[in-house]
Parts: sequence; structure tokens; C-alpha cells
Amino acid sequence: MKFEELIVLLPCHSLEDFPVHQEGAQADSLLAAWSALWHPALLTAAGKLPTWHRADGPPSDLANRLVVIPPASETLLLAGWVNRAEAEGATVVRKFETREQILSAALAEPEGAAPPVDADLAADFLALGLCFLLVELLTRQMRYMSNVDEIHLRNETVAAARAAVEGDTATARDRLHRCFDVLTEARERFYPVEAYLVDLTLTAPTTLGAGLRRELADTTPKNLLISAGTLELMAQREPESLAALRQALEGGHVCLVGGERDEADLPLMPVEAVLGELRRGAETYRNLLGVAPLVFGRRRFGLTPFLPLVLSRLGFQGALHLALDDGHFPKSGQSKTRWEGLDSSAIDALGRLPLDANAPESILRLPRKMGESMDLDHVATVVFAHWPGQSNVYYHDLRRMARYAPALGKFVTLTEYFSGTSRPGELTRFKADQYRTAFLKQDAAGQRADPISRHARQHRLRVRAEAEQTLATLVELIGGTLPAGRADLTTQIVARHSDDRPDDTPDEDLAGRIESQVRTAAAAFATALSPKRGDIGYLVANPQSFPRRVGVDVSDLPLLPAIEGPVVAAEESGDVKRAVVEVPAMGFVWVGPAAERAKPVKLRSKPPNTLANEFLEVVVHATTGGIRSLRDPAQRGNRLSQQLALRLPGPRPKPGDLYRDPDEEAIYSVMAADSIEVTASGAALGEIVSRGRLLDRQGKRLAGYVQTVRLWSGSRVALVDIELDIDCQPAADPWASYYASRFAWGDEDAELWRSVSQTSQLTDARRLEAPHFVEIRAGKSRTAILTGGLPYHRRVGARMLDSLLVVNGETARRFKMAVGIDLAHPMQHAISLLDPPTVVPAVPRPASGASAAWLFQVDAKNVVATHWEAIRDGQRVAGFRVRLLECEGRGGLVRLRALRALESARQVDFRGEPLVDLPVEGEQATIDMAACEWVEVEARWRT
Repeated sequence: MKFEELIVLLPCHSLEDFPVHQEGAQADSLLAAWSALWHPALLTAAGKLPTWHRADGPPSDLANRLVVIPPASETLLLAGWVNRAEAEGATVVRKFETREQILSAALAEPEGAAPPVDADLAADFLALGLCFLLVELLTRQMRYMSNVDEIHLRNETVAAARAAVEGDTATARDRLHRCFDVLTEARERFYPVEAYLVDLTLTAPTTLGAGLRRELADTTPKNLLISAGTLELMAQREPESLAALRQALEGGHVCLVGGERDEADLPLMPVEAVLGELRRGAETYRNLLGVAPLVFGRRRFGLTPFLPLVLSRLGFQGALHLALDDGHFPKSGQSKTRWEGLDSSAIDALGRLPLDANAPESILRLPRKMGESMDLDHVATVVFAHWPGQSNVYYHDLRRMARYAPALGKFVTLTEYFSGTSRPGELTRFKADQYRTAFLKQDAAGQRADPISRHARQHRLRVRAEAEQTLATLVELIGGTLPAGRADLTTQIVARHSDDRPDDTPDEDLAGRIESQVRTAAAAFATALSPKRGDIGYLVANPQSFPRRVGVDVSDLPLLPAIEGPVVAAEESGDVKRAVVEVPAMGFVWVGPAAERAKPVKLRSKPPNTLANEFLEVVVHATTGGIRSLRDPAQRGNRLSQQLALRLPGPRPKPGDLYRDPDEEAIYSVMAADSIEVTASGAALGEIVSRGRLLDRQGKRLAGYVQTVRLWSGSRVALVDIELDIDCQPAADPWASYYASRFAWGDEDAELWRSVSQTSQLTDARRLEAPHFVEIRAGKSRTAILTGGLPYHRRVGARMLDSLLVVNGETARRFKMAVGIDLAHPMQHAISLLDPPTVVPAVPRPASGASAAWLFQVDAKNVVATHWEAIRDGQRVAGFRVRLLECEGRGGLVRLRALRALESARQVDFRGEPLVDLPVEGEQATIDMAACEWVEVEARWRT
């Protein structure tokens, strides 16, 4: 086999206009046509490097030439040229798209079969040819002229090819090293520092077998993105893969990327649930592999601006600031960024979207992508992602190149990348509105049950489980005794944020268990406070770190309690007695009967369909049954109105029609009341129940409703309970068709603030995710919609908000919300809505004789405690641990006062590692908190 020249015809005039835009088979054929000619047998036969010509200007000398024509060049050929070339003695290889096909045809030259060459060594030559092309394209992308010493490269390449053909593998590889060094030197002329390639290997329950084991056996540095839940499945189904992963981790060529057990809905979860999910994942990784990931990442969208704080305090070294499915997140101008969270905590992050390693166009465009990164990034980086065993042959060429020299970049693990590259010079901080999930749309498309109410249930479960944990901690701290068999149910709640698993406890059963443990813990708390006999009353416990005004049923008292001290109102209606009490933070109120029957309270008359107290007036609309007005009795003007409605999408625009806002085209139902009844109007509680229908414009019933509005004495919050009886299901698109509670306000210039990871953030978004509250700020007035765990809201126009209740696939029909005015600290009220009063009946007066007391105080009202637990030295309670969250973006000194003197206090990270000692004076520790910061404090008693 002998050729005078190896030629490829390309559809371009020069390498400056090389068609890097080609995709799929066309891209494959271009790369194949170029690189196939670098087979050692062909190089030996020609004795020179391959060359290229324009497809529309082919060479005139054709005898003994091997000419490869990729399909992309066929249309540019001169008519009859192929026949002339073959007639003049050229070997023409055409109409093949893959490299294997081209090589098979080229090596089967009729004058003599090609000599056998080691297949692995031959593949290195093909990688060299591809490397030469990519370096040349990268040189031009960087606006440089080619500086490759082609004579030296030709001599070394041909010598290496001859050695390969002769079976001298060592010599061939040695000379190949020199060839790759030439190309590396050429690249270093215009970019003299290291460039990086990141291999991100994805996993799923279906990709844990032989393909993954082959990936792990390849020693090219790579990064395995795997959740702890998928790792559990690997241990059960593919123990050989688990052993291979352990070996690869020990070898140091694989970096573990992950974080959670399952890729839960992190942006919609309370902060304690986020921490719990990450801790649970780390425990699973350590149990199965002996190590936990140092780099956080997930395939499903789950980014939130609160993550840098949590990840940095859990010891993560870096994070992937990207997602590989739907969801919107901000892009940084740099590949490697210093990602700053809401509280100014920061973590190194990789924010460059990966290329598909299984797509040939990804390799074809590598010079452009790398060139852009070299121009813009302080750390030039290109990321590739693929499933195990699903990467194209040219990506394997890229790996082969990197084993010889980093001509196009060095493959690295992410731990090496984050630790070995320079840190960005500036922090990158993104607004909360720049993150938007696709969870609702995905849940609806995947027909997942309860795409809305499951989030509300989880928030209620979490708050109640933390309340039980706090009550149990208080019992321990005051020397009480908890019954045996108490379980930590918060870990089971975390599991419910992820997809259902066979070992999960249904929400209803879990709620029952939590309420049972709450009652048990509250009873133990009451026993520890009231060990002796005495007057019998009700103990109202407050496990929250802020005072609460709550209404309680005290019907078992022989007489109403006296309105004094913590009791601010009381009433008796038939057999029902109610009281409104002010419960101190982390404390209790004991409510007993008055010494004598109280005189009847003369109530101020109210207009029809109106609830009112000293802070708030609510008027129910006589026609619709919704809230006509919500206002401050001391001021004029309506703050908020509310109705229930079904939204249906408007008619589809016809082709060529002008664009119209979908909100303008949407069709809303009409709310019609059948009855409005005042069911309570006493000194403690007012209640109005509306019953009616939602109708279409023709009067057809779409749904029935019952809406109950309650207002307790002294409260700035009106509670709204909604029950729907649905006849017409919403359409498939959950953001375009839904049942909602619609709110409207008067000021078009009002600002909207929403809860993000339990902090308050300004929002301009049209689609809001706010599980706790949405606040309307207009001038000095503040009106809050407490969402009760309902996460999805849509702003319509400048003065309306739809809080989504039911979409297609939702089974819940009862919902709890609230509205309030001038709430200084809306997060406190949002938590209170999720945490009903904890009341223990038949409790003797506390031994101290006090009817109300606190055990802990947090002096900053913008700070809430999210978790409490006792610290034990053996059997002795030595102190406590608490996590505090600043909710309103106002940092400062926070004073934590305990029920007894403190010996010491320190701030620790979420692994328990000390960060800073805190000043202590008597019972008080002082913490310097940043805006939106979440801290963990350990304090020990003075002995």
C-alpha cells in the first residue's frame, strides 16, 4: 500500500471559516474524515502528514492520492470530478459518516492490505490528528497565526508511525509524546498557563452496571455525580460497581460530587430541612464509601441563594452552580466563581454549563468554547457531561490527548480544580429572583400527586416536629423526664421532600405520630413545671423563640379566666369558653378560672359581615363571599381584597397574530355567595362563614366553596380557611390554569417582598415561590399574605396576586392562609400559622406560682430559633445547642438569654467545629450576626 498524498476535502476556504457550526452526523463526518488519515499505516504509506483542500477547489495532481470526501463537502464538488480522480489513479473514499467506515475503506486499498498495528496505539495516532486540527482552530479563535513547526511534527509523526507499523510500541509512544509536546508548545505561545477540562459523569438507577465500572477503571480524572440515594441502590443492585468506586476514590482519579440522599425540592424547603437532607446524605456516603463529597452538585435543579452558607458550614470545598434539567438560574461571567449567599457566606463554584460528551459537535466546537473561556475566564475551563459509557469516539480522543500532554487542557477532578486553581478576585452575588424552579411544571407533566399541597404538608410537619423537639429540650433543661421510646421524627420529614420511596411513612401517619409526641412532650413539660397539686387549669406552651398571642379553648374551666396579666380577652358562648393569651417566647402561660364569674362584656356593634378588633377590620363581600376589604380601623383606605377563582387560559393566538399578554387573555370565574353567616362574635373570637359557587360567564357551576374568616381579639392577622368542591378540573398547564385565592391592592407602585429560605427578599418576579409569606409594602403600610406553606404564586398586572390552590393532579381541597396588616416581623406570624397552640389541660398551677414565664429570650425580633437540643456530658445535661436565623436582612448584635448562668458559649459550624468564642455575661451570650445569617451556638451551664 503506497500513497503519494493523504487529502481531505473540506467545505471551507481556510481554517478560519472551518464549519464548526455543523451538528450530528455532519459534525461526525468532518472529524472522522480529518482524523482517519492519521492512522499509522496510512502515514507510513504516504511518508508525510495529511493535508486538506477546498472541496470547490480540489488538487490537480491526483495519481496515487488517497482522497476522503465528507458528506458536508459533496455539494461543493465540481461535476464529474470524482470520476476524473478515480480515472487518474486516486483512491476516493466518500459517503461515509463514521471514522470506522472511512478507515475500513482506506485500509482496504487493493494493491496490498495495511500492516497490522496495535489498535490502542493506532487510536493514539488518530487522537494526534484530531489534536492538530483542534489546536489549529483554537489558534485562530484566539486571533493568532499558526506557529506549529510542521517539519518537526511531520518527521516525528512519520517516525512514530513507522515504529508502530514495525511493532516498536515504546518508540512509537515516545515519539508521539514529542508530537503532542509540539502542539502543546504551540498552544502555550498564545495561552501560556494551564487550561482545564472537567469530566462530569452522571448517574441514575439504570446506569450503575458494567458501563459505569468501565468508566471508573479509566484513570483519566473524572467527577462522578451521584446522589446518596442512588449510591444506596448501587450497594443493593451492583456491589461490584460500589467496590470499583471505592477503588477509584482511593486511586484519586475520581471525585465524588453530590450532597443529598435524594435531589429534593431544596428551594421550597425550610432551612432545617435543607440541612437535614444534606446531613442525611453525608451519613449515607460515609457508611457506604467511608467519605462524603467535598463538592456539592445535583443533576436536577435545586439552586438557592441560601446554599453557600449551608454548604460552607458543612465543610464543602466547592459547588456546581448549574443544573442539567429545567429551571432558571443566573450565569456568571466566569467559569470559576466565588458564589456569595444571602448572608455574605461564600463558596467556590463552577458555573460553566457542560457540553454533551456524546455529541460530536461538542468536540467540533471545543476550540470556540475554550477560546471564549481563555478570553473571559481567569481559569480557562470547559466542562463535559455524559452518562457512563455514552461518550463519542472523539471525546475518547480528547482523553488520549490529555494522557500525553495538555495541548487542549488538563483533565482534573473538581477537588483538584477548586484547591489548585487561583481564587476569583471578586465575589459573585445573585438575587433571589434570578433563581426559578420548574418543579410545578415538572410535577404536573409527570403526574406526581399533590404538586402544591405536599409542600404545605411538609412545612406543617416540619414546624410541628421542631416544636416537639424544642419542648423535649426544655423538659431536659429544667430537669424533667421524657418517656422512653421518643423518636426523632424530623429525619423522616426530610425524606418526604423527595420522591416517594417504599420505606417512607405517609404524611397522614407521620402527622399523627408527631402530634402524639407533641402531646407527650407538652405533658412532660407541664409535669416538670407543676409537680404538686393545686388549682387546675390549662398550660399553654410556646416552643417558638418569639412571643405569641393565641386563642385557646378553655371550656373545661368552671369559670372564665380573669382578664389580667397574660390573659387579654375571654368569652363564653354556650358550652364553649375561649381565651386569648400572650405567651412568652420559649415559655408558658397557665390559665386558671377566675375567683368569681366575670361581668358580661358589652360588645361594640359592628356593621353587617364585618369582623373587627383594635388593630384590624375585615369586611366580607355580600355578593361574592370573599374579603371586600382589609383595613386598619384608625386609617382610611382598603389595604387588600380577596376572592376565589378558577383561571382558564384564553384562546390560543392564531399564526401571525400580534402577541398578547396571557394575563390579559386569561378567563377567570365569578365568585357568587349563597349564604354568609356570622358564626362567632364574642369578645375573644369573631368568625364569618361564606358558602357559594364559582361560576363561568354563562352561569355554569365550576366549583363550590366554603370560606371561613376568623379574627381573634388583639390580633393583626385574620385567618382564612378555604374548602373547595370542584366540578371542573384545571387544564394541563399549571401556571396557566388553576384554582387560586386572588388578592388585589390599590397601589400600583407597591413593592412585593417574599420569603426565600425563611428570609425576606424583594421581588419583581411574575411567578413567585414563597412558602411562608408575600408582603405588600406601599409607603409606610405593610400588608402580608401568610401562605401557610403554599409555595406558588403568580403576579397578575401591577395590583393582583394569585396564590395557587389547585392545579391538575392536586387532590387537596382544604387550605389555610392568613392576611395581616403592619406585621413588624412577618416570619414570626408565618411560623405561628403553621404551628397551632400547644395546650395541656388539667394542669396544676406551676410550682413557682407564676402564671407566665420564659425560659430563653432572643432580644432581636428579626431573629428566630430554628432548632434547640440539649448538650449532655454522659447523663448530665451540660448546656444547650441552638440555631438562630436572621430573617429580615438586618444584621447586628443578638443577645441570647438563658434560664441559668452560662460558663461559656461559642459559635460552631454545622459539623460542630468551633468558629469563634462568644462573650458571656451571667445568663447572657452575645452573637454578632450578619444579615440573613444562620448560626449555630453551643452554650454550657456554669457548674
